Amino acid sequence: MPKKIGFSSASASSEDSKYRLTELNSHGPIVRGWRSEKNCDYPQEIVLQLEKRCVLDKIQILAHQYMIPSRVEFYCSNEDSNTISDIGDVSWEYIGYVTLTSNESTEFKSRELKSANVPKMEASFVKLSLFKNHIIPLNVFNQVSVIAFNVIGSDLDHQQHISNEEVDGQMAKLNEIINNPEYFSPYDDLAFDMYVAADVAKIVREMEIKKYLAVINERFEYARKLKHAMLTLRTAGEKMGKYELEKRHAIELEDYEKANHKKMQLEQFRNEIFQQLGVEELLEANGPCSKNDECIDTNPENKNLLSPTMNIRNDRRSSSPNQMSPLHMSRYQSPRTGSPCTGSPVLNRGSLRRRNKSAGAIVKSTYEMYEDKPLPALRHSQTNEFLRECQIDQDSKTTSKLTEREKKQASLPILVFGTDLVEKFYSKHYSDKEEGLQCLKEELLSYDNTKMHTPNKTARASVFLLHRALRDKVFTVYNLANEVIRLFFVQFVPGRVLPAEVSRSVDKLLPELLTKSGDTSARIHHMAVHTILTMADVKAVRELHIIPVHLSRPVSSSTHPRLALSRAEMVEQLILNHGISTEKQSGLTCRTLSEFGSSGLHHPAEAVRKVSERVLVLVYKVNPRMVRKQLPPDDDITRRNLLYRQLFHEFDNIDLQRKRELLERNRLIQQCPGMSNGECFSSELQKDTKANNEISKCVSSGNIERMANSFVASDNGTRLNYILSKSQSGGNIVQTNGNNKQDQDRQSSSSASGVSSPSNNSQKTDSERHCIFCGQPEKVILLTSNSMNSHYWRQCPMLVRCKHCSQVVEVATLTEHLMMECEKHETFKQCSQCTEAINKEKNQVHLTECSDLPEGHTRCPLCHKNLETNELCWKNHFMGTNLCAKNARVKSVNSKQVTIQI
Repeated sequence: MPKKIGFSSASASSEDSKYRLTELNSHGPIVRGWRSEKNCDYPQEIVLQLEKRCVLDKIQILAHQYMIPSRVEFYCSNEDSNTISDIGDVSWEYIGYVTLTSNESTEFKSRELKSANVPKMEASFVKLSLFKNHIIPLNVFNQVSVIAFNVIGSDLDHQQHISNEEVDGQMAKLNEIINNPEYFSPYDDLAFDMYVAADVAKIVREMEIKKYLAVINERFEYARKLKHAMLTLRTAGEKMGKYELEKRHAIELEDYEKANHKKMQLEQFRNEIFQQLGVEELLEANGPCSKNDECIDTNPENKNLLSPTMNIRNDRRSSSPNQMSPLHMSRYQSPRTGSPCTGSPVLNRGSLRRRNKSAGAIVKSTYEMYEDKPLPALRHSQTNEFLRECQIDQDSKTTSKLTEREKKQASLPILVFGTDLVEKFYSKHYSDKEEGLQCLKEELLSYDNTKMHTPNKTARASVFLLHRALRDKVFTVYNLANEVIRLFFVQFVPGRVLPAEVSRSVDKLLPELLTKSGDTSARIHHMAVHTILTMADVKAVRELHIIPVHLSRPVSSSTHPRLALSRAEMVEQLILNHGISTEKQSGLTCRTLSEFGSSGLHHPAEAVRKVSERVLVLVYKVNPRMVRKQLPPDDDITRRNLLYRQLFHEFDNIDLQRKRELLERNRLIQQCPGMSNGECFSSELQKDTKANNEISKCVSSGNIERMANSFVASDNGTRLNYILSKSQSGGNIVQTNGNNKQDQDRQSSSSASGVSSPSNNSQKTDSERHCIFCGQPEKVILLTSNSMNSHYWRQCPMLVRCKHCSQVVEVATLTEHLMMECEKHETFKQCSQCTEAINKEKNQVHLTECSDLPEGHTRCPLCHKNLETNELCWKNHFMGTNLCAKNARVKSVNSKQVTIQI
């Protein structure tokens, strides 16, 4: 049987003063490993001298988490170590090589263990050649490191040991097992040595030999006990290694009080484990022990041998335990000692099974205990007897045992929080689960940098337990789980957990919360919705855009009404809290929300349709064109549907409100043409919301009519009437006095072109009508254009047609149009220096030519000239003496030799 071969370090190309080559001579949880010097030359070579000549079978190497060599080559030499004076004179034979990954997939938190089976070669020396390191940002000085190295081989001198003529038949069988070349002991593996305390690993290897001898001698009960003890010691050894690491970490931080506490905790745990398992008796150092062959299990039935805080309490021990029948004992008490165990039981792999009649009675159930239990006579009173009985009921509760499958599933939470806390989550009693959630809450609140486990590992373990608690049917457990989830994201995650782990946590919990949000119980539904919205408000979660993307997916007609309603209500709340975003991946864009609201309008549940209608109204205030694109055309047939009639009526009210605001704004501008905007507007108008101001700036092909009508003011104070006119944007509000038939005729004729001119739709006044953008009189315009529509579309110098979507917008608002309203707005970004909208592909070229925008100036998006900010700056630029050189409409006007008055 190949076994672990010891070695000693001989030489290395270089070494760090804190991580010397001698670190490779031993294995254990606290080993630091070897590290090369800073900015060293490659390849780095390490020479190891084996304790004795052997035949190599396997080589193992444990790499550092981020100081990782890209390639490691292995060499061996069979020269006699006694005849070699200089390692440089040794001749080497090439064995092979292994490659190591860059470890980016684990975010440099794990270490790679590489095992390689090598050809059968005799060796007394082994050399490692480490090539250049992977380029990793954490590895500032380009170093390489090896945490541990292991050699497994067959001893050449072993044949002399087994060829003794006096060896009896039993030893011959043992030698046959040991010399089996196909069997590798799992306790010689590097994965065992690096995570189990060194003294425990040595005892486990001795027990393995004892187990083989017990099987040969047919001492099967002894072999069973050894097998169980080896498994328990392996788990206990990992805990001891964890305590050693915590102790060393405390020493490095000069927290000697904590180091002393860990030392005492380690010694107490080791003594309790060795005492409960009877390690000295199992090793049989003084010869065979007959007690090991007895079938009665030496372990108490319900002792948790792996609990780090296991203490035997005597305050509840009976005064005469020998006189008490085992049937009258509490299920937490041992039949032998009568003392309760504070830890939770461990699966003993069948050791509790009764194997013969002489083993004595073992309690298999609590049926007899329940029959002999005294019943309280005053169940519904508040007397001391009833309270005392309630206390007895609480004392008789038990924590569920973890099966091997559950231990495997919850391995990470057990490692981070311990077995006791995890068992509370797996318990069948809701009070244990509540206690476990309270303990988890305290762990998260008390977390600091002195903890051994990283925040990411703690977060992953917490989310696993919280996901299990969310599925509990008891409301108090579910309510407390939601409270801990909110605390986890609001207080624990910010500044600690990486975005990748936050994303994983949200992906784990969100589906369960969405399912609960459609529950029939109102309190469960409201609790889930509150938790989801709280998570969405956290900055670390909001930046990932996971929750809005999940919620704003279109709902189908087959979606359950309660689930669809909760999603629609949460989307509406997200819009109110976060607003509508222009970022494509946010899940709250106008397009996504319009599609979501449109799908909700076709849901059979009326409540879902109502909420979807409110969502569309919120989006319409920002982007009317996108909303109308998702809906049927606004005509008489569509308005026969009551739902669409109400929805379009809301849209009309919004359009009417915009028109009134623009009307008031332009009226103030006409009253004070020589004043700036800030001096002209009243304080009430300046308090308007930013959304309305931004919308009012954008002039599309569908809303030119509304902007034109806003110019007209009523001098005689007559009440204005409004009728509906169809256009490309649908449902626009057109102003008319209702008495002039000619106005109505002009309106109907102009609606076919898709744009209504102010001359055709506006109320006639005594003064001559002008273009609301350039200020030209209608008479002058009709000399070169067939109508006002043609003037807006082709000749007005204050307007320009977007090259990407063909919309006609004001030149002053072209930048805002390209950033928000244009169909290609994703391809543009705003320059931080000149505030223009720049194509992302040409951003680098633009930065080399861009100049800062002076304070109090704005920049023309056509000729890129700086203009002093005032009321007439755009008219002076497009219609003054120094005309814009890049405005094609200015050129066309000049070519027709039409004098433009300002």
